[in-house]
Amino acid sequence: MPHKSRLVLILSGFLLLSLFFLATRQQRYIWPLRNNLYYHSLKLWWSYVGLPIKDEHGTLEGKVQNELGQPISGAWVLLSWWDGTTYQAQSDSQGHYRIENIASGWYRPVSAAPHYQNRLLSPVTIGVQMTTLDVRLSPEIASPLTPADHLTLSPPTELSCPQPISGTAQRFQASFNNGGSPNHLTLFYLPITPTTTVWPILLTIYPGPVDSWECVSIPLAAAGYAVIAVGPEYSFEIEQQIDELERLINLAQAGAFPQSDGRQVGLLGGSFSSIHVLRLLERRQDMQAALLLGPPTDMFNLRQRFEAGSFYPPFGLDQVMIAAGLPSDEIMRYWRYSAVYHAQSDFPPLALLHSRTDEVVPFQQTELLANCLDAVGANYEGYFFDGASHYLLADGDGEASLKVYQITVNFLNRHLKKLESAR
Repeated sequence: MPHKSRLVLILSGFLLLSLFFLATRQQRYIWPLRNNLYYHSLKLWWSYVGLPIKDEHGTLEGKVQNELGQPISGAWVLLSWWDGTTYQAQSDSQGHYRIENIASGWYRPVSAAPHYQNRLLSPVTIGVQMTTLDVRLSPEIASPLTPADHLTLSPPTELSCPQPISGTAQRFQASFNNGGSPNHLTLFYLPITPTTTVWPILLTIYPGPVDSWECVSIPLAAAGYAVIAVGPEYSFEIEQQIDELERLINLAQAGAFPQSDGRQVGLLGGSFSSIHVLRLLERRQDMQAALLLGPPTDMFNLRQRFEAGSFYPPFGLDQVMIAAGLPSDEIMRYWRYSAVYHAQSDFPPLALLHSRTDEVVPFQQTELLANCLDAVGANYEGYFFDGASHYLLADGDGEASLKVYQITVNFLNRHLKKLESAR
């Protein structure tokens, strides 16, 4: 065989092995690359042959039951088209669901109900004939969580912030064993008060480096809260981040943080970190209150807007959406972090804050969540602002910042200082 032919065979074999490796590996540094290549290849192909057409429609129906064969009411069953368009229904009191007008094609449905596990169902092919798919859901069981220990705090530093809200507080840096690895940067703030005073705990989860939000944490602490502040990095490893947050909560409830009342714990998150707050509320029922500012709540809807050209996320987040994969293929990734399908009646009191001129997360995302909270009878308050940015900051005198702060503190005072007022 000529030398050139052997070289072509070797290179072809290497290419095939590389493609097989990319197609089958699930490491976090592999599948985002694979999803990017796949998406751009599809878009190129569709530019020649046209987008998939929703030419025929069918129906999917069945029953949702628990492991004993008893009907589950209020369970969601959902299918997604490649662009994020969803077809969904909830089961009735007999566990029956029916989804009509589904574009014909191949789907991987998902299903879940409050306090039941998310489940990826068997593939179905929807055609003009009715398709039947019964669903069995298992009760949600908390995964074993390696506890945190060896919490240490640095010596306190007294800090002040003049704006947007003035305040003074003590700051500590917290270090602990995060299930066998060091924790990410965690800052702890206390009011400047006698050491005998005990304060309710507010776990603030920021969308970005925690130290860049210092002038939010300090006024919250000055208002009478033991503020534990973290800033998870932008990553697809959200569940591992939530594990770390749970470890922090467990430490706080065990009294590991000085001058803090582990019986009263609230959560605050904004933008990307709202996802963490909502997932924590799904995982545990022992929080007393939660605030969400500019939350993304329906990932399918965001992807559908993106593909339709009505939403173009800034900061390179469009590339993140592409790397996450097509909703039809990676449906669990979208489903798990779409809070609109996981609203529970036993959520603690919630405050939802959003700007109608939000340039990053459309305000309709909060409206969608509010509608679902209404449907299950959850306790929440909604606040919408005009003329403010995504981070609820306004140009000029900072009027929006002051209003957001006042709403936040008033809400926390009503729901996180119950024990204090009872004493």
